[in-house]
Amino acid sequence: MQMLHTIQEAMALTGKSRRTLYNHCDQGRLSYSLGHDERRYFETSELIRVYGSLLNIAQPVAQEIAQPCTSENLPGTLTEATALRLAAALEKLIEIEEKKLLLIEHKPAIQEAAPFPREKPESFADLLKTLS
Repeated sequence: MQMLHTIQEAMALTGKSRRTLYNHCDQGRLSYSLGHDERRYFETSELIRVYGSLLNIAQPVAQEIAQPCTSENLPGTLTEATALRLAAALEKLIEIEEKKLLLIEHKPAIQEAAPFPREKPESFADLLKTLS
């Protein structure tokens, strides 16, 4: 979904004057669309493309967190339980990674060499040679 801004909103977001925005539109630097009321509307992405990052007008002052999440504000059991769950999750992740590596590096089991085929001795002397 496109986020469209009126000329007034575009002025506030970019810090540019109305005249500058109209000039850039006329020069082809900034594209716009006409709404059902024949007014110019600018897409957020188009304003960012032409003018870079937009001004922070939605929240000029950073909001304070009502309940800060620090280790001193949380009960010890909660942080311990979270640490245990994290450790268990990491162990599972390590097991999965090891299994992936085994699948990638699949090496068939080393088979013992087949016994060397012996020739059938033709005489007793040949039999004695094989023993030594």
